[in-house]
Amino acid sequence: MKNSISKEHLALIIESSIDAITITNKKGEIVLWNDSCCQLFGYSSEEALGQNIDIIIPREMRDLHHKGMNNFVSSGKKKIIGQTITLDGLRKDGSTTPIELSLSSWEDDSRQMFICGIIRNISERKNNESQIIDLRGIIDSSPACLKLINQQGELLMMNSVGLDLIEAENFRMIEKANVFEIVHEDDRDSFIDFNKFICSGGKGTLIFKVVGLNGTERIMETFARGHELDSGEIAHLAISNEITERIKNEKELLRKDQKLEEAKRLTLIGEFAAGIAHEVNNPLAVIHSKAQLLELEFNKLTKEKSESFEKIINSLESIKRMTIHTSDLIKNLKTFSSKANFDNLDLVKLTDVIDMVMNISEKRCSSKGIKVAKNIDPNLKLTCSPSALAQVILNLISNSIDAIESQKEKWISIESTISNKTLKIIVTDSGGGIPKEIVNKITQPFFSTKDPGKGTGLGLSISLQSIEKMNGKFYHNSEAENTQFVLEFKSFEK
Repeated sequence: MKNSISKEHLALIIESSIDAITITNKKGEIVLWNDSCCQLFGYSSEEALGQNIDIIIPREMRDLHHKGMNNFVSSGKKKIIGQTITLDGLRKDGSTTPIELSLSSWEDDSRQMFICGIIRNISERKNNESQIIDLRGIIDSSPACLKLINQQGELLMMNSVGLDLIEAENFRMIEKANVFEIVHEDDRDSFIDFNKFICSGGKGTLIFKVVGLNGTERIMETFARGHELDSGEIAHLAISNEITERIKNEKELLRKDQKLEEAKRLTLIGEFAAGIAHEVNNPLAVIHSKAQLLELEFNKLTKEKSESFEKIINSLESIKRMTIHTSDLIKNLKTFSSKANFDNLDLVKLTDVIDMVMNISEKRCSSKGIKVAKNIDPNLKLTCSPSALAQVILNLISNSIDAIESQKEKWISIESTISNKTLKIIVTDSGGGIPKEIVNKITQPFFSTKDPGKGTGLGLSISLQSIEKMNGKFYHNSEAENTQFVLEFKSFEK
């Protein structure tokens, strides 16, 4: 049984091949030109047979082709024989098309050399490659981070903007890395849920924080939708932008608005207090003076100190004490609510400031069953803004009342100490201190542990700024057994 293929069968195979096949002799003359060659180059078999293969080689490449063929014929060195090369082929109409060419050679029984070229049209592949290159260029030139994540959180693709944001030098560093690990732990669970939602075919937006490979934190806003991979799996395709600066500016704007509202509120309180002081002080002065006159007149009427007489005198004494107390309270309220002047600080007695605060807060403390202990050196004088210092101490007392009012043991202590030429005003309450995980946040604007609507989160932030403007220090003492805040000053007299 013969294993050879007949010439007729070989010719049939060549003619039915989807690849263009041509055979030339050593002179480059075409001796075989199949139907696929006709379709690819536009020459019929009758037109191509006998022609030099130059008819499909662009003019600028013919010298190189001739040189290579002459070298092969004379030396037998096969530089491109047996290899596949990519080049442009020349069509009958003068246009070119990208082709992939594989060459082989043999000699027949008469030792005549022939060269066979198998030619494949790769214009569609080139077009696809071009589109991929263009798409990659668009992706890399995008000002946003573009990324593709699978259902497990593995990173399949990320453009150069994204690589810069997560501080990766190249994609190889993070290919197939788990994106969940660079999402900040505070947002990780919500991001995992978001990825699951997108990979189930959903679409949406999310704001989250990432931590770069070098530790830099950034706030990102992302829009994502599902994207079907070649495997049929739905992945997470996202466009993300850094909004760290935007969030920072929004918070700063909100902080300024809150401070403006606070300033307006204090201005209104000051105006109101001034008006109350004007309206109330005059009647109080009249009541006080009339009580004094009544006391004098009663003393003139009789020398006998009857029980009724004593009751009347005691009542008059009470009226005088209450009018003095009310007058002092209004005076303190007016001083407390006046605008703090940090440019011209005054030397004031510390006890005057503390008394001002206690006149305002004492009633609230007693109504909550909170005992207040004061241990202030009466000779101490401090360079400060009295209204600002009073505001800080009153805010600490107010916070203490809110924190301990439901506790069994309820007390607040205010004391002064001097050591190393530093005056310390220490405000302590019976609370158990500030948790370590939030102690660094309590002086940040808008941070509050109170229920919504019960605090602005600005009290301690404003207190810190006020004390620093008075050249002092303000801090929470984490080493104290109870909740304790300390105000330190260098400028004082005793």
